[in-house]
Amino acid sequence: MRTALDARTSTGYGSRARRGFHGELDVETARAAAQTAARLRDATAAGEKISGPAARRALIGATSIPGFEGALTTPKAAARFLARDGFVLFDNPDVFLICALKRDTALCDPDPEATAPNQFACQLGCGNAVRTDSHAQAAREHADRLDAKAALVPQPLGDRLRLNANRFRALADAHDSADQSAEETIA
Repeated sequence: MRTALDARTSTGYGSRARRGFHGELDVETARAAAQTAARLRDATAAGEKISGPAARRALIGATSIPGFEGALTTPKAAARFLARDGFVLFDNPDVFLICALKRDTALCDPDPEATAPNQFACQLGCGNAVRTDSHAQAAREHADRLDAKAALVPQPLGDRLRLNANRFRALADAHDSADQSAEETIA
């Protein structure tokens, strides 16, 4: 049995065109990015330190978000917000960092039309990475959990878990050695 689709359906939410349902996704993406920026702004104002190659850019992006995040309710407003290449912040809790996405330098290789980084392809050494004291603490806690699991599994798997734990601790230590206050970062 064949199903016929009219032009409205095939170009609406079911297509790959950048309108329809994609506009709604952009609104949600923009809201999440605005919340990440607001959390970074509040955390650094409370004295949390920041590190990473994109720290300065992230602080500028965090202070330049709309005063009322509720303004990001239309697809057009969201698209304008997300088009600020390099100043839109995306939280990636799986790798304990914030991405200040600048498409030209992103190692995750996002599509040219992408409105967000490819979070599952986040790579160490990316120029868009930003870490806070909270990220470093979360990385250490994750490393401790990995060490605890390593003690309960056979040696080859345990060795791999301990190696990953050491990598997360190294990320946290690198943050501690390079962290700066917001004032020092902007200056």
